[in-house]
Amino acid sequence: MNVKNASEKTGAAVAKGNNHPFGLKAIQIYSMAVLFYTTSHLLLILLPLSSNKLGATPAQIGLIMGAYMFTSMFLRPIAGKIVDKLGTKRIFIATLILNAVVLSLYSFQELWLFAGLRIVQGAVLSFFSMVSHLMIIEALPEDARGQGLSLFSLSSMLPYTYGPFLVLFFIDKVPTTDIFLALIPLGLATLIIGLNVRLPELQNHNHMQEDAALDESYKGWRDRKLLFSSVLMLLASAVIGTIAAFLPLYLEKRGLPYAGFYFLTETAVLIVLRFFGRKLIPTETRFPFKIVVLLLFLMTAAVGLLRIADSLTVVLLAAVCNGIALSMLYPTLLTYVSFIVPEKYRGQGIGLFIAAADFGASVGIWTLSLLANAYSYDAMFSSCIGIGGAALLLLFSYRRLGVR
Repeated sequence: MNVKNASEKTGAAVAKGNNHPFGLKAIQIYSMAVLFYTTSHLLLILLPLSSNKLGATPAQIGLIMGAYMFTSMFLRPIAGKIVDKLGTKRIFIATLILNAVVLSLYSFQELWLFAGLRIVQGAVLSFFSMVSHLMIIEALPEDARGQGLSLFSLSSMLPYTYGPFLVLFFIDKVPTTDIFLALIPLGLATLIIGLNVRLPELQNHNHMQEDAALDESYKGWRDRKLLFSSVLMLLASAVIGTIAAFLPLYLEKRGLPYAGFYFLTETAVLIVLRFFGRKLIPTETRFPFKIVVLLLFLMTAAVGLLRIADSLTVVLLAAVCNGIALSMLYPTLLTYVSFIVPEKYRGQGIGLFIAAADFGASVGIWTLSLLANAYSYDAMFSSCIGIGGAALLLLFSYRRLGVR
């Protein structure tokens, strides 16, 4: 009897350890994120350089690179439905296999092949991102969910700090084909880790088909809480994405050679807060009004500081403000969405939320770039301040309606 009790206690201890944000399951998911997004950030720099060598025009390069995010954006809601129906494990393994195949084909350097592979890779991204988020949610208890999502976001951002540097360092030292071939072991390593992740499947609803037939279909955007959170993330993504894309040109035009210091400071703040600030993320069904207000205010203040910046000090202060917003806003809203969406529709709900973030980043940047082209970069950044103000106004209006 004592042996049985001891065995049960040991099993419970192991399970508790695995369900920790630093448990084995979570670390495996973080590791896959680092490897997957390393290949993504390597290709972000490698593909334009390689395409240029192959004689591609700027428009062709833009088409090749843009196909990735647009494909992912439009497929996310569909990916959510498929995952909800079939479960995380089988979809994830199929995604990782396809990812390894796509990475191996990049070594055949042809422009038409690059374009096709970017479309397929966009589909891979939509499923990988979707399933990874769901796996973190399933692997951790509710009170640790915010921490897990924050650490996962950190894992996906880390390659941004070294991926582009590695490509620029090796591009003139080794043949481009060798760099493409180096992507293959990264894809295989991601697959091997994925094969060894032991996670429960999403609930299988086949046995509840009769009951499910009586239920209303998921409301999606008709869910006011999901729609509100998604709109806030869309607006914030437009601002944050525009800063990332056009700040170097904006500062250069104003004679302020501080873009490198800005991004270095912002990245440092992001990494520190994603790790040490993960426990600050609320894990409940109540909308995190106070922290979202603070983060949107800091984001808007950052753009305002950049708009009037005349010294390195002001630029670095803006980097700190935007770094805080960038590090905390996405995991905070995503954690809230994971609680308000019904469990059996969680994939669809999270897919819609992430699609809104992607849409804000891509279409927002494009729209604001047209504004800069027609007027000036000053007009672009002033508009970003207006977008941030609109997000805050929407947030306070939502609060006044008494919606929780």
